[in-house]
Amino acid sequence: MRAFLWAVLIPALLPVLFIFLYIYRADKNEREPIRFVLKVMLMGAIFALPCGFIESGMESILQQYYDPETIKYAFMENTVGVALIEELSKWLVFLFFVWKSKDFDHTFDGIVYGASASLGFAAIENVMYVIDYGTGVSISRAIFSIPGHTTFGLFMGYYMSRAKMRSVNKKFIGLAKIKALLIPTILHGIYDFLLSEQAGNLTYLFIFYVIFLDIISLKLIRKQSKKDESFYGEQTYRPSPSDNDVYYSEPVDERDSE
Repeated sequence: MRAFLWAVLIPALLPVLFIFLYIYRADKNEREPIRFVLKVMLMGAIFALPCGFIESGMESILQQYYDPETIKYAFMENTVGVALIEELSKWLVFLFFVWKSKDFDHTFDGIVYGASASLGFAAIENVMYVIDYGTGVSISRAIFSIPGHTTFGLFMGYYMSRAKMRSVNKKFIGLAKIKALLIPTILHGIYDFLLSEQAGNLTYLFIFYVIFLDIISLKLIRKQSKKDESFYGEQTYRPSPSDNDVYYSEPVDERDSE
């Protein structure tokens, strides 16, 4: 039994660990508390569990409106029936567990937490695939699926950081939050569509698309790491006593504390 667990967990989780460490170490300013980051990753895995059931229900609904043998159905299934549901689960993790955390206080933090939620999702998905199809799938998933999920999480975190900036108005915050869900869904939907059976003749396009995602992911990580900055500048913040230091309060003028 122990040998079986190691045979499943090592190939399923090792790529997740490598990518996580690369992104976590790229946070040069003030690294996030590892316990909280791992909690976000765990929540990403937990929120992934009901997605399969929801996707099955969505598939049944889509089949009532589209012929399953058509390209149109493949596009709708992979964008609305899969990508939207999976990215929504990660987006909810970010919204419920990260958005109001006092540790989400720098622009690169969004990258770390978005990637962590996505890697948690990818980890549990990877374990399920290895159990169902054997360790042979771990190599292809390490090359394609896990970096793909990471990219979607990076863009989600990037736009969540933009929403968090205190210099923007509420209308922009709402728009950035929508982009944090919409952009990863579009990227994910295109990924799944190019990988679908109906688009089987687009294999080379899929490979180029994955390479493109990998390149922009690396550029986004490096760029955001170099320009990492606090959302609040040099202002002083006073935590609210009612939230046990979990949430931050509004900016406080230094003169108020004198």
